Amino acid sequence: MLSRRALLKTAAASVLLGPLYREALAQSTSPSRLVLVMECNGIYPEAFLSSGTRAALGSAGIGTRHNFSDVYPETPLVRTGDDLSSALTLGPLAGGNGAVSLENRAAVVLGLSSTIAGGGHSTGTGALSCAVDGSAATIDAVLAPRLKGSAPFDAVRLGTSSSPTPVAYQSCAYGPRRPAGILVNPALAYTTLFGSMTAGASAGQERSMLFDFARDDVRAALSTFKGNSNERAKLERYLASLEALRSREAQLHAMAAQVQPLLPPLPSENPLLRGAGEPPDSLRWLEAQFQIATTALLGGLTNLVVLASGTSGFDVRYDSIIPGVGRHDLQHGIGTPSNWTAIAAVTRKHVELVAKLARSLEATPEIGAAGSMLDHTIIVFMSDNGEQHHSRAIEWPKLVLGGNALGMKTDGRTVVYPAEGKARNRQVSNLFNTLGHAFGDSSFNTFGAEATTRIAEGPLSELRG
Repeated sequence: MLSRRALLKTAAASVLLGPLYREALAQSTSPSRLVLVMECNGIYPEAFLSSGTRAALGSAGIGTRHNFSDVYPETPLVRTGDDLSSALTLGPLAGGNGAVSLENRAAVVLGLSSTIAGGGHSTGTGALSCAVDGSAATIDAVLAPRLKGSAPFDAVRLGTSSSPTPVAYQSCAYGPRRPAGILVNPALAYTTLFGSMTAGASAGQERSMLFDFARDDVRAALSTFKGNSNERAKLERYLASLEALRSREAQLHAMAAQVQPLLPPLPSENPLLRGAGEPPDSLRWLEAQFQIATTALLGGLTNLVVLASGTSGFDVRYDSIIPGVGRHDLQHGIGTPSNWTAIAAVTRKHVELVAKLARSLEATPEIGAAGSMLDHTIIVFMSDNGEQHHSRAIEWPKLVLGGNALGMKTDGRTVVYPAEGKARNRQVSNLFNTLGHAFGDSSFNTFGAEATTRIAEGPLSELRG
């Protein structure tokens, strides 16, 4: 398979993509990407706790507990060069067998709170908005315009769900009561992103003609329109949407030569989607979604990806780990050792998929800047509700990878903040402030809707210089 850099040097790419990449190379800001990965229904702090940090916090005080914020320090604890892969679920970060180690490209963050989001089984859009569910835009929607550049898609939102619907609306939002859809069927996601590149020339022409016909009809309607201003405004918005879709269709057609060598298997040929059961094995479908996301990033189709694993209808199944048992029953039986082993295995599988994506980015040189694509990409792995099944949202363990060229201190460190209720506790909104600063907005200090419960505005100095 051609490397991304070699592919961009081909004659076809020079003709088709020259204007796009001249624009990209001319931009004054560094290339920047964001990947947000969410596991449903809790990531326990124990899952990310290295042996060294366990000892630093006091092993005896932690014992066999999955949550232990009562032993967190009064001031932030920073352990650099931590042995992250010694944590229960972080083994996939270690190198070996030809895989590059990611231990010094990652950071673990413990102690961040976000009680405004509500906790419970799921916080809905609260996890990514630091607000009451449905009341504010999520961080992906806020940052998407800044990161889009010349990419066809401002954001790609993929995931899995226990619901049979192909699109879910519970985790992301453009604003109050304006949900953003997540494609939870890999076949639909594949068609949505790559359909213009795989349908053949005649089918691509038909798609373009459909957009043209619809656009011409709306223009004709506007030219003779006699309705009121509100009705005209609706038609004008519809026309603008058609113009944007037609433009994106043309751009995708022009990028086909760049993306086609990177395409994952067709859904009909992908073994991850065959025999997955009904409802499907969430982890197998999620792996297929990661394949699609990897192609979208490497191929330049987007600079922002959300991968939401079971966050809409959290009772997903993991038959490849524990057949016939859904997430809800697993969580309620956490006191049974086999259940906790399975829960940890599910989180470990998520880390494995995150690590595979990170290694693909690390192996790909950045176009127009020094370093790899991972140097210019920040990956955040978190849960959608905090620290446990019936969460109180008092802690949201995070795994952060990449972004070194963006100033992120993902150098193998673990950062433990004082527990919720302490004066120096910090919040999930501070992490999102940190992302805004990393992406070039030094005024990005107020994201979040905690109001009087906001502890301190701005980025986390322990994660970014």
